[in-house]
Amino acid sequence: MKKKGKKIIPRTLVTQRLESVSKAVFKKYFPLITELVGSSPGIYALYDGNELYYVGKSTDLRKRVRHHLRDRHYANWTHFSLYLVRKADHISEMESLLIRIANPKGNQIRPKGKTDGTMLKKLKSMVIEKQKQELEEMFGVPKRTRIRKQFSLVKKNLKGIVNRRKLLYREYKGKEYKAILTPGGIIKIGNKNFITPTAAAKTIAKSRTVNGWEFWNIKDSNGEWVKLTDYKG
Repeated sequence: MKKKGKKIIPRTLVTQRLESVSKAVFKKYFPLITELVGSSPGIYALYDGNELYYVGKSTDLRKRVRHHLRDRHYANWTHFSLYLVRKADHISEMESLLIRIANPKGNQIRPKGKTDGTMLKKLKSMVIEKQKQELEEMFGVPKRTRIRKQFSLVKKNLKGIVNRRKLLYREYKGKEYKAILTPGGIIKIGNKNFITPTAAAKTIAKSRTVNGWEFWNIKDSNGEWVKLTDYKG
């Protein structure tokens, strides 16, 4: 009988939390709170009623919150919350993220640094490509545009894959099909030429969803048949 392995429980980032403690309680029972918190690092939040007023971080929370009993923020908060974390490695990033999301009015100094915009650029490109596909589906594509797009794909994907004419092979629904791939990126089936493997595959599979790179097989340098997408010459 096999013994069941122990379930691994992931360690949480926040180890303890102390929430919605009033300023009056903090002032009166500060020694007890400092004993409870110890010298743990973490994130704290100051609230003015139900509104988040300030977010901060510290490697020693008990000292940091006590400081706010004397500084310019004193009159602007009524209660606070503390979140102790296991390690101080990421508290700066956590503080920055909370300030960016909540934008508390007490945080006059905003986190330094700006996003590099990589994800936004990728999203824009994806949206543009999706819109092109939608336009093609709704209205079709001018013939010249299709040819130009196909030749662009040839230059990027097929041309130069082989340095001499090589056989492409596929057995499909009980029949054998052969084609020739040229160094110039042209696939020949009989007297027909194709500039993408998918276009050549569609004439056989009669399917819009066929992937020519997965459809065709070609012999690699070891003489073994592999899918065109896995061919390395």
